[in-house]
Amino acid sequence: MHIVLAVDGSEYSVRAAQVLARHAGLYREPPRVTLLTVALPIGTPLARAQLSRETLEAYYRDMGRQALTPARGVLEEAGLAFDEQVVVGDPAEQIAAAVRRLQPDLLVMGTHGHSALKGFVMGSVAAKVMAATSVPLLLAR
Repeated sequence: MHIVLAVDGSEYSVRAAQVLARHAGLYREPPRVTLLTVALPIGTPLARAQLSRETLEAYYRDMGRQALTPARGVLEEAGLAFDEQVVVGDPAEQIAAAVRRLQPDLLVMGTHGHSALKGFVMGSVAAKVMAATSVPLLLAR
């Protein structure tokens, strides 16, 4: 089984990692886990044009590392093997694109637990991902 765990470094991401770790023993074999985070693009296109490619890559790598670290600790403590991916862009769009590219059996992610009305009015990454993908989605809060 291949599971994508989408994280953003928040407490909700840690909870999602904990849910995955707690349930990993339910599978016949340990799942193959891809730990995914999306770094938000820095500044405006004009501001990005002023920075070197190396500077931007270092920034995104550092932001990705910060977002992955809490969930990485949970997975390592549970003894789960995983690979990591950092992508840049709109979180919902990039998670959906990663799901299409990786074709996992399950996507696990946290949610901020907004009320139904607030989620409807504002939208959320989880709701957008759910609408854009057909893979089973486990949300943890």
